[in-house]
Amino acid sequence: YDSEDSQYSDSSDEEWLPSKKTLDQCEIEPGVEAGKSVDTPAPPAKAKKKQQKRHTWKVKDSPCEGVLPDFLGEWSLNVQATEPLEFFLHLFPEELIDDITYHTNLYALQKGRENLNATAEEMKAFLGINLVMTFIRYPRRRMYWSSEQGLRLPLIADAMAVNRFEDILRYLHFTDTSSTDPGNDKLFRIKPVLDTLQANFLSAVDPEEFQAIDEMIMPFKGKLSIKQYIPKKPKPWGVKIWARAGASGYMYRFEVYRGAASTGAVSELGTAADVILRLCDDIQFKNHKVFFDNFFCGIPLITILKEQGIYGTGTCRVNRLQGAQAKLKSATELKEEGRGAISVVTNGEDVTVTRWLDNSLIHKASSCLGKHPTDVAQRWSKKDKKIITIDRPFAVKVYNDYMGGVGLMDQMVAMYPHRRKNKRWYIRMFFHFLDVTVVNDGLLPFKVTREVRLGPGNHWPQLNDIKNAQRCQDPACTRKTKYSCMCCNVAVCPGLDTNEGEKYFNLRVLACEEQ
Repeated sequence: YDSEDSQYSDSSDEEWLPSKKTLDQCEIEPGVEAGKSVDTPAPPAKAKKKQQKRHTWKVKDSPCEGVLPDFLGEWSLNVQATEPLEFFLHLFPEELIDDITYHTNLYALQKGRENLNATAEEMKAFLGINLVMTFIRYPRRRMYWSSEQGLRLPLIADAMAVNRFEDILRYLHFTDTSSTDPGNDKLFRIKPVLDTLQANFLSAVDPEEFQAIDEMIMPFKGKLSIKQYIPKKPKPWGVKIWARAGASGYMYRFEVYRGAASTGAVSELGTAADVILRLCDDIQFKNHKVFFDNFFCGIPLITILKEQGIYGTGTCRVNRLQGAQAKLKSATELKEEGRGAISVVTNGEDVTVTRWLDNSLIHKASSCLGKHPTDVAQRWSKKDKKIITIDRPFAVKVYNDYMGGVGLMDQMVAMYPHRRKNKRWYIRMFFHFLDVTVVNDGLLPFKVTREVRLGPGNHWPQLNDIKNAQRCQDPACTRKTKYSCMCCNVAVCPGLDTNEGEKYFNLRVLACEEQ
């Protein structure tokens, strides 16, 4: 990461100047709605030193402190569907299935197999069989068609013969490689599939307010030039995929990493920051909050995102703080105050750096989050041999709440992955994104839209005759319940005094009365 760090480390100490004005004296512009951008006047012109723009930095919190509303998981679907299969066919349309069928037959013909003649219905059965194999796993593929009683799986065996299944898998293709000029595109073999899924993921639902950008790994140990080795990952060998996902885990954007030589021209921000800008080019000026880790984060990146109407928050490395570390309280001063001590500075462009002492020093850089409102976090104290509570800044709390979108998607894909051995990398990548499509499909039909949740109807709790209780969907509740809303069909605990369960139903009743 040395090349990335050098993009942010050169800075003058005079950019971060503490102010005598305390946080209590800092006024917030009245009339600003929650989650809306704050228009700040341009800072006065300053003299230049070493060709660096000088800013006035003040020991204060972010001007947008405390304005982020709680995430309720509300969706605005753009798909007219009711059944899971209908949602799936929007993300993975029949036109794509027809295209895959055509190129599979074409590739078989080019290889001398003239009588493959696969149909679109057979291709659907082929895809369905592969999906069933992800959650009903046998040691060997042919065991699904076994003649032994109790081992044969009729769901698969009756849908397609084993030889026909293996023939389609052998010639499965997604583009005409004989007439396509790959150029510098290392993904040309599967590019039509990736482009279609990318467009449909975005069109199915409006993006959530809180988004996270992170990397995910497609496990693969075969021969491939873009293969990566990341030792700290559960599957260290594989293809790196940059992804943008909502707090629900739904993946909106993705970009397969094709190597440093394939990224094209690199801006002054660096390769990592360019990834953030590319993945966020469709949510500009829509009041979205984007979270990322220290591989991407830097003060210039957050400033550029703010100019594009996107509020960025990330964990920042010390050598990317552009001199803010010299104006924050030192590690010695924070240790004297005790675990949970906080120090905050904000510049004239409303980029806030929060230094927090937990087990070690943590730096959060943000254009919308700072220290307040603080809450408490539980930690184990080795000295006192007990669990203690420490102060936690708002930036850390919100970051922890919404940074895990990509990890959640990765977790759900890893539960039932399609990882049958195949030396052809594009086949492995196809089935990986098929798993991603299934997860996105599952999130769409089981998420209630805002119109339904807040619209008229019988929003009353009903006791369901089920054996196993479901997890309460109230973010503040950790219980399981057998109650659900009669209209939304969402599991929520009724009449709770310690969380928002009762408030959930009261909001629905008020919505009905207003209608």
